[in-house]
Amino acid sequence: MTAAVAIAACVIAMAPADTLIHRPSGPDAGPPPGEPTEIRFPVISDERAGNYPCSVAIGFLDADTIPDLAVANYGSNSVSVLLGNGDGTFQARREFPAAFLPYTVAIGDLNRDGRADLAVASEGSGQVTELLGDGKGGFGERRDLDVGGGAYSVAIGDLDKDGNADLVASNLNQNRVTVLLGRGDGTFRPGGSYATAHGPRSATIADLDLDGSPDLAVACFNSNAVSVLLGNGDGTFRRRRDHAAGQSPYSVQCGWIDGDPWPDLAVSCLASNSVSIFLGTGNGAFRRRREVMTAAQPYGLAVVDLNGDGRADLATADLATSTITVAAGKGDGGFLRGIQLATGRYPQCIAVGDLNQDGAPDLVTANTASNTVRIFLNRGKGARP
Repeated sequence: MTAAVAIAACVIAMAPADTLIHRPSGPDAGPPPGEPTEIRFPVISDERAGNYPCSVAIGFLDADTIPDLAVANYGSNSVSVLLGNGDGTFQARREFPAAFLPYTVAIGDLNRDGRADLAVASEGSGQVTELLGDGKGGFGERRDLDVGGGAYSVAIGDLDKDGNADLVASNLNQNRVTVLLGRGDGTFRPGGSYATAHGPRSATIADLDLDGSPDLAVACFNSNAVSVLLGNGDGTFRRRRDHAAGQSPYSVQCGWIDGDPWPDLAVSCLASNSVSIFLGTGNGAFRRRREVMTAAQPYGLAVVDLNGDGRADLATADLATSTITVAAGKGDGGFLRGIQLATGRYPQCIAVGDLNQDGAPDLVTANTASNTVRIFLNRGKGARP
């Protein structure tokens, strides 16, 4: 690991949101809207990845309870695995092969053996590579699954509610998402493909209408829209509904951004240098969007409560300015003006997890031109000393 770079503490606020399916209610629902409490990122460090890393995911890749990293390397057709030490530092990376031009990596248990596996979407080959974990931080021989042209992103979830992990890949060149339904042994059967608006870049899985069935939200770059496909609970989806977003939507996440119990969406928009906020109405529909400004060209996006005040905050990876923007949430759908922190060169992805096990979520960016991931340790309120 390179030496940590100390920076001035910044007062800001943010946890990944696509895993948030059930919002707490009653006394656990969080405080009412108001001024957010502070959070600090006083220490930054870099770790080496492969060539042109585009995506980073956080999970438990070996047998311990310390978070690890998986990084999709677009330029070296590989995935880097960095096992955590529990203090925010990592062991030297190990490389595992992927298909041609891997862009997005996701972590999940694909064969129900209790060990973390990897799914990697490769734009160049139109495939999702499956790497089954050995529980020690290693992975077996890769298996490539055909999903169609321009496989730009992949998400893991139980789409048909059978207890097995399923996959959904966005097909950038075909204006569709492709579903693969898991058998629970690491193999998959075709689950169909579904039309989206033009240029689907990323998809997230969440229960948007609170009927207990997973739904899809897809950021569609070329049409300035988000496509929402409500699930039937059997791995199939209804016809899409498109919602106008900012210019060039790239990443979409789900979370609870205002004070009600209904899921909301946040979408990073490259050309408008903003995040579009869609406040949910509880039936899979959304109110008219509002915009939160960021630095230039926000690619990756996270929606998370960074400061433990019960309110969702935003973080974006801003490619053109080589920064992250962090905007503290007010709890009513609004945000304070964002603060920028330097990343490596040209970050395209941001991930959230408690990397040093102090109880506060930390941030990681994948920096394409630096061939690094940058670690931002959260030392604000809520962190244990």
